[in-house]
Amino acid sequence: MAELQHEKGACPPPIKIYPDKFAHHVVVITGSGSGIGEATARLFAQQGAQVVMLDIDEEKLRTIQASIIETAGHPATDIHICDVGDEQSVSTAVAETVRKFGKIDVLINVAGIYPLHPLLAFPTDEYRRTRSTNLDGSFYLTRAVLPYMQKAAYGRIIHTSSATFAGPLPGMTAYVASKAGIVGLVRAASIEAGPGVTINAVLPGLVETPGVLRHEGASELFDTVVAKQVVKRRGQPGDIAHTFSFIASPEAAFYTGQTFNCSGGVNFN
Repeated sequence: MAELQHEKGACPPPIKIYPDKFAHHVVVITGSGSGIGEATARLFAQQGAQVVMLDIDEEKLRTIQASIIETAGHPATDIHICDVGDEQSVSTAVAETVRKFGKIDVLINVAGIYPLHPLLAFPTDEYRRTRSTNLDGSFYLTRAVLPYMQKAAYGRIIHTSSATFAGPLPGMTAYVASKAGIVGLVRAASIEAGPGVTINAVLPGLVETPGVLRHEGASELFDTVVAKQVVKRRGQPGDIAHTFSFIASPEAAFYTGQTFNCSGGVNFN
């Protein structure tokens, strides 16, 4: 399960997982090799979805796939090695998924990178790689899955932007620019999506993932950010996974072109 933590003093009821919530749904999740993407893949598999995991790291994908299948007790996952910044790689992964399963009901795009450099020292190749993965990849994925969703008159496309779009930090110019572009993409694409298809974005705050924790000074950064948050704890991958779960549901049919800020109240839209 995508575990959630609770801030000191909070006393919420247990979270109930409905094992057939996404039964008969084919859910494609990029960036499934760790962090938010992994938590999301695990949650949707528990909710009955046929999960198709995309990532560039085959070893991690196979390890997570084996773990999910063992927990689910059935072959709940499929994997594809995919570089979302490469148009052909995206097209191939989507086409193979449709060939095998006949459809794609939900796309959740989590894949992203965040190199940190001061603006004046930001290497051009790193900027291009950040834009390619974060923004171009979102465009390629949307364009690849949308025809199948339009044909079915149903679909959920969810991209991952960032709460730094509203409250940037030093060294993140390329990352914030690419994530701001995703907001524009979602708004514009939603107008063309057609009946039954919604396109939205989630804006996570600082989340405790392996990628974030590898950065020097991560602990101090969390202390600074949590002090600004209304919810006084570190963000967890499960927080974002459960947000995806709502937006991906059939019940969320009246939300499109929207941004969902999931940052513990560090800033407000």
